[in-house]
Amino acid sequence: MGKRKILTIMLISAFVILSFSNSYFINSYNVIVKADPGDISESWHNDTTLNVTVLQLQPRINWYDLQNTTGASMLNGQIDVNLQYYFIVNISSDQGWADIQYINITAWHDLGNEASSYNSTLGGNLNMFLQYENTTGTPNWNLIWPSSEVTFVVGSCTDIIVNDATGSPGNTECHNLTFVWIPGYQFRYAPDPTDSAVGYNDTWSWNFNITCDDSSGYHSYSNPIIGETINEFGVYSYTEIVGAGWPSITGNPGDSPAYNDSYIDIETRSNNNYSLSVNITNLTHKTSPTYYIQNTSIFTAGGDLNPLTLFTGNAPQYYYGGTSSYKAAENDSNSLTTSNVEWAVNIPLGQFPGDYNATIYYNLRTET
Repeated sequence: MGKRKILTIMLISAFVILSFSNSYFINSYNVIVKADPGDISESWHNDTTLNVTVLQLQPRINWYDLQNTTGASMLNGQIDVNLQYYFIVNISSDQGWADIQYINITAWHDLGNEASSYNSTLGGNLNMFLQYENTTGTPNWNLIWPSSEVTFVVGSCTDIIVNDATGSPGNTECHNLTFVWIPGYQFRYAPDPTDSAVGYNDTWSWNFNITCDDSSGYHSYSNPIIGETINEFGVYSYTEIVGAGWPSITGNPGDSPAYNDSYIDIETRSNNNYSLSVNITNLTHKTSPTYYIQNTSIFTAGGDLNPLTLFTGNAPQYYYGGTSSYKAAENDSNSLTTSNVEWAVNIPLGQFPGDYNATIYYNLRTET
């Protein structure tokens, strides 16, 4: 009996130990078993895409503006002479910026004909040609025309790399170009364009065009729908008498007439057709004003007025133009110097001796 108890106790102990061991090992190891889900009839995977990059062969003029120094747009507005303005152009190239060769801005006064184009209206005050040239790897800013009627402020021009949100990040290069220029005093007058929504529909305005040429010969316009001419601006009228010489006459009673010693100059500025007239008061003795010589004894000549012509009362004399007519504006230069102006006077017999003077009134009028 003793041996049976011992065997029984040993079997029970072994069972307890085995049970404890199985529980330990089961909790220590994860056994992954793939279950059978049954039938699978369809599956989708939407985590990949097909990527296609479309590169345009020709450069793109994305946008442009004509601004004053405050950043206000002057498109379809009027600008002033002798003030600084900016043409700003945004251009993209999918072929890299080195592919860009020329960016040209041409502007011209249409002289009443919308079919006109750059340099079809000759003259430095009627045409302008600004250029960005990139053929050698070192960009150059050039004033092609005119020589002096427009100032191209090259030192203030800028070329800034920017991002083209619609381009290809790995291929597209985009630049903002700022052309800085100053119209001269006689840069031709043009009224404010009225059709601002159209941008190109007003005669007697300034038209301008922006183009871009690349190394492959592509010629891009800023607005290919309506062709080369893409916008307009006007120019305020400008009129100035810069200076006039001081005529001086010395003569004797009875001299008829007594001339000034030499011609005098009158320098004027007008950016459109103009008239230049002159009037004068009586000559009055400086120290004894009771003595005078009437202005109807005074002659003048100059400009288109030839020969010497007497004043008649309060009526002016016209060097250029007339009471309702105008002389054609100069197409070049920033001013006009009339160098053939002369004065003369009939000194009556018995005229009281001494110094006399009269006030001269020059009147320059610009046609608008």
